[in-house]
Amino acid sequence: MAPTYMFRKLFRIVTALLSLCLVSVPVLGVPAHAADTVLDGIVVVVNGKIITRYELEERLAPVYDQLRGRTVTAEEAKQIASLRQKLLGQMIDDILVLQDSERYKLKVSDNEVEEQITKFRTSRNLSEEDFKNNLVKQRMTREDFVRNMRRDIIKHRLIGAVVTSKVVITDSEVEARYNERKEEYSKDSMVQIGIILLPPEMSAATLKADIEAGKLTFAQAADKYSRGPGVGSGGDMGFIAWKDLAPDWNNAIAGLKPGQVGGPVRIQDYDALLQVINLKAGEVTPLEEVREQIYQSLHEGKFETVFQDYMEKLRSKAVIEYRTL
Repeated sequence: MAPTYMFRKLFRIVTALLSLCLVSVPVLGVPAHAADTVLDGIVVVVNGKIITRYELEERLAPVYDQLRGRTVTAEEAKQIASLRQKLLGQMIDDILVLQDSERYKLKVSDNEVEEQITKFRTSRNLSEEDFKNNLVKQRMTREDFVRNMRRDIIKHRLIGAVVTSKVVITDSEVEARYNERKEEYSKDSMVQIGIILLPPEMSAATLKADIEAGKLTFAQAADKYSRGPGVGSGGDMGFIAWKDLAPDWNNAIAGLKPGQVGGPVRIQDYDALLQVINLKAGEVTPLEEVREQIYQSLHEGKFETVFQDYMEKLRSKAVIEYRTL
């Protein structure tokens, strides 16, 4: 199986784990063979809370299941190791948020948890039987899922109280954004986008600088390095309506002229570069019709800044000890 194809399969598997609210986490090393036995031990201690090697490997078991019965290539090992490190950081952050939530004595009832589980199943069109089968595939019990869901609700409530309350968007900011980017808020206004989804080991800043310096074109870089869509056609994703772009994509390419490169943006924990290939103008939309859209875009940008500041403060106060196995 080609390494690129395998990486995409692993990418989808990890995404599925995250969508099931699992805390998928990395470890310090890669089994050379998918059937290798995992020994237990403490990997990280976060303010007294331990993360064991066994727990971490169990979370990534579905990934290893896809590799079972054959030797992992050097490229796959490197990609998996990079995924683990990023996911480990996420797990540590989750622990820090949960520990901080104890100061606020947040509680979640059993009924609230069950309501969220029902919404989770409904949004994914899962019957109760399908839901149970998915849990089996992910090597989880329903009790595990309930516990993770309860923690997730607590985290969202804490973030809402500590972070969201600090994000304020004024009417003048909305109006200024509208005047700056009227073209983007035009009816039927579209942008043709190229994308490079970078391998974990590559630097987005370095590749972007090489493209801008003329060492290679965006299309050449996409065909050579990208792990995303459009490989073989210069990363071309075709025309997309501005209104359908995710806020971070919109922010990355807003104001760029055809041929210019924006980013990097984060896509499922990976860096990506975006290029404006072409633009299609449309009929200007009145401010009131797009006010909420602009508000949400500004809010998301500010939220990310405030959230990262909050997490940096938690990390700076935390005692995080990495153990060598």
